Amino acid sequence: MLSLSQFAAMNILHGRYSLEYFLDGMKEIGFESIEFWGGAPHYRFMAPQKEQREYINGLFRSRGLKMICFTPEQCVYPFNIAAKDRLLRKVSVDYFIRCIEDAAGFGCERIMVTPGWGNFDEPVEEAWERSVASLGTLLTKAEREGVRIVYELLQPSESNLVTDLKSLKQMMGNFNSSYLTCCVDTVPMCCAGETLEDYFREFGEKIQHIHLNDGNPSGHLAWGDGTQDMEGHLKTLNEYGYQGYITFETCDGKFGLCPNEAFRQNYREAEKALGQL
Repeated sequence: MLSLSQFAAMNILHGRYSLEYFLDGMKEIGFESIEFWGGAPHYRFMAPQKEQREYINGLFRSRGLKMICFTPEQCVYPFNIAAKDRLLRKVSVDYFIRCIEDAAGFGCERIMVTPGWGNFDEPVEEAWERSVASLGTLLTKAEREGVRIVYELLQPSESNLVTDLKSLKQMMGNFNSSYLTCCVDTVPMCCAGETLEDYFREFGEKIQHIHLNDGNPSGHLAWGDGTQDMEGHLKTLNEYGYQGYITFETCDGKFGLCPNEAFRQNYREAEKALGQL
């Protein structure tokens, strides 16, 4: 049976607030787990690794919170593992290698990776090959560090590579490693006209992370502000015996001046939906 302890909050919405403010707010709401978005000012990839790890670990430890996934910024920052430009692609892969090391240093078992994107005016097959090659390099590093990659599909506006069940299956089929697992985000899923049941039928226990977001169907909204069916999503997770974490990735700018209230709303809606199962 699903429980509230499986729900986590992500800090991307708090990008104009301190990390301390975010962590204190989530603890007060009731969250025990955090998916740590690696973006400035909360995470500075150019900072000395040892100093940054000690600082961030100290903030989590002093509040009794657990980092359940490290999600480096990879959609806004110019990091793209499928980039056509060789220098940009190398910098991007090196960035993720550093982030995998930091995930291990945080004592975090998972790191989020997305497919990147090719230029929309080039053959998609070329970008696909680059993305596969880069992911292979990152997977080798992840296996060495003992950190699992949770690989997430994106919306068509974000990537022209992995945006639905078919393309996710194709990408995952290139690798045979227990360190490569799936993250299903309900926003691109619903944009593709698919369901959580579709993904569990295909991937089963390979699904080890969920981004549970409301939308119309897009938007990454706080729950109750969109048209998605939280109770239906949770019912499917429950039926398939899902035991992993479920992150609220609320990041729509409309909540930028009241981010804690958005997560309070998420938590309240989850509590209510669980009560209906």
